[in-house]
Amino acid sequence: MTGLVLVEGLPGSGKSTTASHIASWLAGRGVPAEHWPEGRLDHPVDLEQVAVLSTEQVLELAAEAPETSSALLSSAERRGDEWLVRHALHPSLPSALVDRLGEHDAYDGSVAPDVHARVLTESWRTFGRTRPPSGPVQVWECVLLQNPGCALVARGDQPPHLLAAHVSGLVDAVRAHAPALVYLDAGDPLRVLEVVAAERPAEWVEAVVGYHTEQGLGRRMGLRGFEGYVDFMRHRRAMELDIVRSLDLPTLVVPVDADHARGGAARLEQVRTFLSEHLELDGRPETSRVA
Repeated sequence: MTGLVLVEGLPGSGKSTTASHIASWLAGRGVPAEHWPEGRLDHPVDLEQVAVLSTEQVLELAAEAPETSSALLSSAERRGDEWLVRHALHPSLPSALVDRLGEHDAYDGSVAPDVHARVLTESWRTFGRTRPPSGPVQVWECVLLQNPGCALVARGDQPPHLLAAHVSGLVDAVRAHAPALVYLDAGDPLRVLEVVAAERPAEWVEAVVGYHTEQGLGRRMGLRGFEGYVDFMRHRRAMELDIVRSLDLPTLVVPVDADHARGGAARLEQVRTFLSEHLELDGRPETSRVA
């Protein structure tokens, strides 16, 4: 069996809980599954803590510090016209070099939106070409809508139609792997973001508020503080739902109660029913029960 389940939604909508449940439920049906949580450094397609550089930039960094040039070059991967350095997977790289690579981070550095989109699309195409025709069902969080939206809209202030075209291209790249989308919709984001802000460290809240209000679209819109972050997420929700409706992709949009985003038996049952049909699991006996 092959399959690719993409789980999306705003922060706090229950993506991680839902994705983990899907993987456990599939295992209970005797279906091998791989769950890739948000932020995995070795993700098959994502660019978490990955520097994206041109050949000229690689040579400039090598010339700046000849003593670390061999370490840099040995960790760099060619990807079309760019080079990727997954510095988090190379702990022996000198800290000064890692700091310089951070300036070219795919999500937080000075990578042009078109370059980010091109490299990310090629990453999805590589997955689509090289994965075996059968194997564990892949369960991915945040990589179809959230992360491209962060790079192209939150940071790069690109128009929604460009993000929509980019996301559609990502889906096409993995079409052979039977992708399906589960979108968790918590409605107006104020309540769910209040819950998230109360649960997570103040440093996390400060960082995400700054990311969405002090650059790109948020800066152009004049957004400020937590209220500005909520306004950004209202914009993001509307944009994502428009994209979801436009995709040629089996999709389930699940309304989520903000106060019960982590659980919700009825929601999880909807997800299981949708994926049972998509993955053609009807008739496959359960080997263990998932609550």
